[in-house]
Amino acid sequence: MFRKSQNYKIIAIVLAIIFFQSGIEIHADDVDHNKTLSILKEKYNSGDYEDIIPELENLLNVTGEEFRMIRGELFLLLGASLEQTGKKEEAIENYLLGDLLLDKPEIEGVDLNSLKVYRGTLFGNVISGRRVFEKVGKRKTKKKFPYFAILGVAAITVAVLVLFKKKVKEVPENISKDYAEEVFSEIEWIEIPAGEFLMGDNVGTGDYDESPIHNVYLDSYKISKYEITYGQYSKFDKVNKNVRATFGGRGDDYPVTSINLEEARQFCLWLTEMNNKSIRIPTEAQWEKAARGTDQRVYPWGNQEPDCTIANYNNCSGNTSLVGSHPEDRSYYGVMDMGGNMTEWVSDGYGEDYYSISPYSNPTGADYNDTDYRILRGADFSSSDCRASNRTPVYHYYSRGTYGFRIVMLN
Repeated sequence: MFRKSQNYKIIAIVLAIIFFQSGIEIHADDVDHNKTLSILKEKYNSGDYEDIIPELENLLNVTGEEFRMIRGELFLLLGASLEQTGKKEEAIENYLLGDLLLDKPEIEGVDLNSLKVYRGTLFGNVISGRRVFEKVGKRKTKKKFPYFAILGVAAITVAVLVLFKKKVKEVPENISKDYAEEVFSEIEWIEIPAGEFLMGDNVGTGDYDESPIHNVYLDSYKISKYEITYGQYSKFDKVNKNVRATFGGRGDDYPVTSINLEEARQFCLWLTEMNNKSIRIPTEAQWEKAARGTDQRVYPWGNQEPDCTIANYNNCSGNTSLVGSHPEDRSYYGVMDMGGNMTEWVSDGYGEDYYSISPYSNPTGADYNDTDYRILRGADFSSSDCRASNRTPVYHYYSRGTYGFRIVMLN
């Protein structure tokens, strides 16, 4: 099953690359995004790197794919800001995304050539098996393909994949099952009982989309005590080979990073099929109840203001920490690291006014047909808002070195 889906994903990636390199241009009104970008460039040149990172991320979340050039420059500027703050792996990811959208990976008025990671990524050797460029300053010219060439390359790609598939030895299902059973046995589950809880901003300090506070009933479920680790996700990748090669982690017992929502879902589907269980990404309501319980605490651990002894947040460590290594970051039910370390995917579609229309029983979020946004919950090691009601909308295909996930098992 996963082998077939992988072929279609490879085809989609090839077509996407050809599309972006074919010179097809998308025109759209610049609205106010150019003005905002100019302000952010001024802040960057003034050295306000830490301040503009969240602003750039938010702007990327509200500029659609039609704003191709603006998004390209935003990715480059975000990469430069991340490099300036020492986050090299995240910088590389954003440089490559910016380059994919732009004819030339540069920003008017911003000196990127002084940045070592930028130069090594876009003008150096192969980076993590990705696109190849010539040595410094001698970048290969992107060729423009006519439409018939695009269709021809697509047809050839399909034929090659079909022939290649016949030669590739499939991973035996028993090996996949062994890995899945091994991963499943490693996961500690916390039982969350059925019942009501109050969901949303209960202290009036959150964003408007955290209101109104509302009563929610959930059926019982189990949630993983810890975030899914790099070691666990690597076993999935070894047998399924359907993940782009950019997921990461500092070691087997650290959380897996740079995962988008679909990749997290595929991991759940694998565990479900191989173990005959019902395993999912948590809904937003399931995540929040596991974090705050029923006593209306502000943070997963209680009402005490966060500090570096409680949670891995606000760049206390500057990177991910071992799962469960902050014993004070323990939720109402005993779930670990819901206040810091990684921000985590939930399965809901995002609607800024969804809380005002949310059903009482087992809500699942806004209709996927109405939005491309999904939701991240919790703070990561670089962010400061650890409140249990904090929510962040992002594109579901987006990934960063601060994005991870945990899973639930339905009873």
